Amino acid sequence: MNLLVVVVVLVLTGWVRMGYEHALSEELERERVLTPAFDMESRAGLSQKGFIATFGSLRPTLAALTVLSSSKHHTNQDWTALEGAIETSVMLDPYNPYYWDLGAWHMAYNAAGSYQKNEEYAPLRRQRLFKESIYTGDSLLERGIHANPEDLGLRLQRARLWSSVHRIQDFPRVVEILQRALTELELSDQQRLMLQSDLFYTLMRMPEKVQEAYALGRWLYESAPSTRVPSLVNGLCALQMHPKVKVDEPIGMAQLYGNKANAIRLVSNYLRDEDPVKPRYGMQALLDRLRAEPPSK
Repeated sequence: MNLLVVVVVLVLTGWVRMGYEHALSEELERERVLTPAFDMESRAGLSQKGFIATFGSLRPTLAALTVLSSSKHHTNQDWTALEGAIETSVMLDPYNPYYWDLGAWHMAYNAAGSYQKNEEYAPLRRQRLFKESIYTGDSLLERGIHANPEDLGLRLQRARLWSSVHRIQDFPRVVEILQRALTELELSDQQRLMLQSDLFYTLMRMPEKVQEAYALGRWLYESAPSTRVPSLVNGLCALQMHPKVKVDEPIGMAQLYGNKANAIRLVSNYLRDEDPVKPRYGMQALLDRLRAEPPSK
């Protein structure tokens, strides 16, 4: 009977202690004192690579060595092996944004571009692998953001990926990424203006968002003189002439561009850009009119 009591006490004590230690481990992981524990699948993957699944403080060093050794996969364009090396690195050191960023760059740009140009594959297979690599890169960035929610760089890289004319443009996704960054992160004034400017350039490329784009661009122009770069000035000018944008008091050409010569130069550059989704309403007519005007005395 006494033995039974002792066994019951030990079991109950172990159960209580296990719950406490589990809660403590979760708290330490949240505070980044401990790196996340490997699940069984991760342990099996590491075992297959000849590693031990409990590295402790050696994980960041092993992650760095794995990334360094993966350069040969890039050289050989062995994208499957490179993806495996990146997955190992981010598993070992998930709190280092560099590995997530590097892996996303390799997959979404290098691997995707390589597949797209590989004439050994049929066109449909090339396109499928191109898209799959882009989504793999995006997944790395998304998971990296989850592991490093305060890192602005990963969010910016993800926004740039989906706004690239050379990849798969998805402007609604870019808007969501930028708005979440503006809402969720503690930003400096300069960082906030940068994100708001990027949001303006994205919205102006969405036909259904041109009024919202104009409101934001007008606010940036009037509230933050540092944002009055040629891309903002030209964007505002084009939006003011857009038939679907309501403008109560348009900004005059003299205020926007300063003088005729500058207006001709900046508008010419804007029209020379081959970006097919930028609003161009009235810009060519404006340039023709400026060129036709007699020089001022």
